[in-house]
Amino acid sequence: MKFWRYLWMLLALLVISSCGSYEEQKRVETALEQSVNRFHEELNNEQFHDIYSQADAKLQKGIDETEFTVQLKSAHDQLGRISGKAIVLLTSRAWSDLSWARTFGREQNVSDVVTPNSELVNATERFGWKIENDQPKLTSYEFRFICRRPCTVGIGPS
Repeated sequence: MKFWRYLWMLLALLVISSCGSYEEQKRVETALEQSVNRFHEELNNEQFHDIYSQADAKLQKGIDETEFTVQLKSAHDQLGRISGKAIVLLTSRAWSDLSWARTFGREQNVSDVVTPNSELVNATERFGWKIENDQPKLTSYEFRFICRRPCTVGIGPS
């Protein structure tokens, strides 16, 4: 009889912890979405210095402001104005890595890929974030041009 009671208590703990974990994951995803949206707003307004100055020290140590500004200006020139809101969904692996880092007091890093809503091009952006106190700070940014709009992909013989 004791075995079943302990089994039920263990099951209840697992259910409660997974619900909290889901809420926490949504909170982190929302914070990341807000950070990407703020990044796009500043990119649209060519506030490259603001993006750099708000970034994590890791980014600032890895690239100086002039080089980063050139990278951001190039992305901005190709993307044009970005509209719409970002959607960030962490993979189960990314969330697991974040949870373990948080549990053991290690630096919490996550990356996500966003497809910006540009009228000029199809592209992807890869963001690297360091999360401190549930606030993401940019650690890396990579822009990848795919094609000018409208772009078509041909499949099969022509």
